[in-house]
Amino acid sequence: MATADPQLSEMIEEEFLKCKICFELYKSPRILPCLHSYCEQCLAKMLEKGKGTICCPECRTKIHVQGNVSNIKTNFYIKGLLDLFESKRNKDAVCSVCQSCSDTFIQLPTLVRSFDTEDADDEFDQNITGIANFENGDIVIADESNSIVKEFRQNGKTVVDTSVSEECCPCSVTVCGDTVYFSSTTKLYKITGDSDIIQINNLRGSQTSYPIASYKGKYIAVSEGAACTLSLYDPKGSLVDRVKPHGYHGGKFMFLAVNSREEFIVTDSAKKCIVVFTKTGEIINVCSSAGSGKFVPFSVCVDHRDNIYAVESGRIIQLSPKGEFQRVFVDFKDETFRPKLITADAFGHLIVTDKEGSIRLYKIKTFSIRMIE
Repeated sequence: MATADPQLSEMIEEEFLKCKICFELYKSPRILPCLHSYCEQCLAKMLEKGKGTICCPECRTKIHVQGNVSNIKTNFYIKGLLDLFESKRNKDAVCSVCQSCSDTFIQLPTLVRSFDTEDADDEFDQNITGIANFENGDIVIADESNSIVKEFRQNGKTVVDTSVSEECCPCSVTVCGDTVYFSSTTKLYKITGDSDIIQINNLRGSQTSYPIASYKGKYIAVSEGAACTLSLYDPKGSLVDRVKPHGYHGGKFMFLAVNSREEFIVTDSAKKCIVVFTKTGEIINVCSSAGSGKFVPFSVCVDHRDNIYAVESGRIIQLSPKGEFQRVFVDFKDETFRPKLITADAFGHLIVTDKEGSIRLYKIKTFSIRMIE
């Protein structure tokens, strides 16, 4: 059986995973602007009351802290390595690419940038109800409160804002080809290149909201709630197919994604699970837990390797392409940021937004750890 080199593991743990203040494994690692990292609780003890400063114990740089130390950025590299070593101890680490080779692949999130999408012209506080991305990486969001669909570059620069009438305020949003589509109550709309809003179909049922996703520019998939079905519409709005997982009932389909193999990943808000199934209705897997505690999955997406990511109870979890829980990818429990919706682009980025439209862009980096016999 393949096992990790114990000397290498001990060296990595000693050099990279232990705080230089308490000399224990990091607990909620925070990275200072000088690039040195320490436990949050250790930094809290060093914070000079009244001055709001911390003197780095290694390089002696004085750091000004806004508020408390929980506002200092989390070191996601260290956090990811801690997760990896913990999974190694539990003998749970597997190759997320091929599931069988003697290498372990681990995806670590790196925060690339963050920006706010709120505009001075917005009449109300934003309520972001949809997020998607173009093939070139541009981000599109639906702001239901202000009846606006907004498009941004990944540096936060606004490309275009499309105002929508209150009668068809946007809910979910997707990009099919190079065209933006959005749902509003029981209708499906598209936005033309001239920013015209055109209704292309009436949706089945009487749901208050219909999450949507697209597949390779071929169709828009619509989640139909308590019916536990997906309706597929071509870019002109014609129904091309309807998909229902065999023998599945009693749930309420919510957010959805489609992977490169044309398999559907759907969150069920009634059964509190994530369902993965084929276009013919064969159920591949039903994930109903992510460790201990309640499991409440919300928004879901897939990356360029078909790994699945879901917003779940204030964190982002990662599942294998088959829908098996692997690990917590990013945990926001120590931060004020509360993830609501996610999407992933073809360049290895995971894009996360909260309700108010604060966007965080993470780079998904894959590392290989060679195993030895």
